[in-house]
Amino acid sequence: MQTTIDDWPSSSDDDIVPVAESVDLSIECLVQSVLDWMAAQRYFTKNEVESLKRVEIGLLRRNATQKHGVCRYHRDTDVNSPALGPRDVKCIDIHPGLLTEKWWNYGQKVLYHEFLHALGHFSHNSDFRRLEDAWDGPDKECGRLFTEVMRRANASWLWICDGCHKEFPRRKRGRGKFRCRDCNIVLRDVAVSN
Repeated sequence: MQTTIDDWPSSSDDDIVPVAESVDLSIECLVQSVLDWMAAQRYFTKNEVESLKRVEIGLLRRNATQKHGVCRYHRDTDVNSPALGPRDVKCIDIHPGLLTEKWWNYGQKVLYHEFLHALGHFSHNSDFRRLEDAWDGPDKECGRLFTEVMRRANASWLWICDGCHKEFPRRKRGRGKFRCRDCNIVLRDVAVSN
C-alpha cells in the first residue's frame, strides 16, 4: 500500500503543475515568489507588501492533515477591528508538504491566502474571495487532493466499505462502530502497511 506523499497517485495529476527542477524549494523562496506576485498587482499597495515581509513564516506539524496553512494572531487581538493588519500577526504557518516540487504551486496559493488574512481580511467574505480569486493557480480540487494525500500518509488504518469500495484513511481503528454514509454498511478496518 502506498502511503507516502510522493508515492500516492493523484486522481488527476493534470491539476498539479510541477515547477522547474532548478527552483529552490525553501520557505524563503516561497515567500518571495508570492510577495513578488502581490507587488505586481494593483490590489496591494507597496506598504502592504513591505509589511508582509516582517511576518514570521513557520511550518505546521508534518502530520497535520486538515490544515494547509494558518495565520496566527497575537493573543487578545480584535480580529474585527478595521485596523487589523500584519503587526497583529504572530506568525503564518504552512504545511511542510507544500515545500515540494509537486505541491509548490498550491503552496503559493495557500501562502497568498494566509497573507490576505494577515492584511486584515479575517473572514472569508466577498471581499476576501474577490482578492483570493485574483490568484491564477491551482483550483479547489488541488486542496482536496492535498488533504487526501496527507490523510493517507498519516493513516494507520483504512476504513473500507465493502459495498461501494470507498476507503477512509484514519489513525485509529473503527471497531465496527461506523457505517458508510452511502451504503449504510459497517466499515471494515484494514491496517496500513508501512
